[in-house]
Amino acid sequence: MKKYFILFLLVPVYLFSQENKGIVYYGFVDAMATGNGNGLDYNAYMTFNKEQSYYVTAKDSLEKTENLNTQKNTEKNGKNIINNGLKSSALGDQVVFYKKSNVIYSSFNYDEVYYVKENATKHNWKIHKETKKIGKYTCTKATMFFRGRDYTVWFTFAIPVSYGPWKLNGLPGLILEAYDTDKNLYWYFKSIEYPTNNKQKVNNLRVPLKEKYTHFITIEEFGKKLVKYIDKVYEDSVLTAKKHNTYIPKRSEMPTILELFMEEIK
Repeated sequence: MKKYFILFLLVPVYLFSQENKGIVYYGFVDAMATGNGNGLDYNAYMTFNKEQSYYVTAKDSLEKTENLNTQKNTEKNGKNIINNGLKSSALGDQVVFYKKSNVIYSSFNYDEVYYVKENATKHNWKIHKETKKIGKYTCTKATMFFRGRDYTVWFTFAIPVSYGPWKLNGLPGLILEAYDTDKNLYWYFKSIEYPTNNKQKVNNLRVPLKEKYTHFITIEEFGKKLVKYIDKVYEDSVLTAKKHNTYIPKRSEMPTILELFMEEIK
């Protein structure tokens, strides 16, 4: 059995009560390569309380084994693109937001795990009059521009916490749905327990027990490492295309590092 420990990150340790603790379950569609919300569909959840939120997706235990190996054919500009199954790991991709210190700690798995520390961006939200029903909640529309993309979210005043999936936060209510203009990234609501006595903790960042952890990198350093990752993605896509006797993309046709990860490098 694998063992893990919680990394406490030199921040104050809080004794979290059940008061105002909640857990919200999302679906997360990663359509970076194709847009239009037409990508691989992950499970995700976020636990939260007054002090912080903990979001995780691409986690082995959240997915069925058959889904981890799923291939999905999609099209972009008339060309067939094959997605090679869910990108998943034992601990998943994690984002922890500490409200008081306004700091975000995250871990992302792109062939290797990267640990990132950054100051949370103060989003310039515009709240609109438009509303819609999500589950049993009346949700209000809000929009903002964040590191190269325009985002639309739907949040509810009924749950007055300023959290949302990934790095989306700062509204006067919980975000239940979110997407950018082209739906390269799309989070949709599944269910919620609020308040909750769920034993799932509002975690600090988790790392493997055996890992020789050193330090966090900046968001700019993370972007540079992703340049190497996208080159490998292209090489893998060529091999997959040859295997399935389908269209072999040219390097110039692949999304650039800026298009895929502009939030991390801008």
